[in-house]
Amino acid sequence: MSQHPNPTRSHRDAAWLLLPPTAICALDIAITLYGQSDRYWGGDYASVNEASPSFGRYLAIHPIAFIAAGMLWIAIFSLIMALLPRFWATFTSVAVVLGHMTGATSWLVYRFGSYQSANLLFALTAFLLVLAFRRVDQHSNAAMIDWSRVPLPGWCRWVIIAILFALPAWWFFIPHS
Repeated sequence: MSQHPNPTRSHRDAAWLLLPPTAICALDIAITLYGQSDRYWGGDYASVNEASPSFGRYLAIHPIAFIAAGMLWIAIFSLIMALLPRFWATFTSVAVVLGHMTGATSWLVYRFGSYQSANLLFALTAFLLVLAFRRVDQHSNAAMIDWSRVPLPGWCRWVIIAILFALPAWWFFIPHS
């Protein structure tokens, strides 16, 4: 007896793609906070140490502003990935993971002098990616959100995706001084 793929399960299993970028992003946020100087934690938020100009600004306001911006970023990339077809959701997952793995690795090596921790992060990242990819139905290109069940025209999905890309594009691709 052959089993027919369950479309609901295929959409649900695609959510595994969110695990690696969410985990590595959260780790990057935590390490960034941990890596701030005693002066910063003493209230001198202008003494921020952060390579990302956009997120450095949030750190310069207050650690809670930085955490809020990080949570907003996780919500944005999660929603983008939920709306995109599987291939592009996977691409986005890997891109976000690589960006935050690089950020976390730079802290581990340059601030904390721990080359071995960076290697451990590479192994953890590889494990999370393989776990996610094995859980996802690679034969489906369905998005996590079944747009056919949403009472909006199909083009609205792409407008929403474009709008969601606007803030990360400004954060990460447009130079700030």
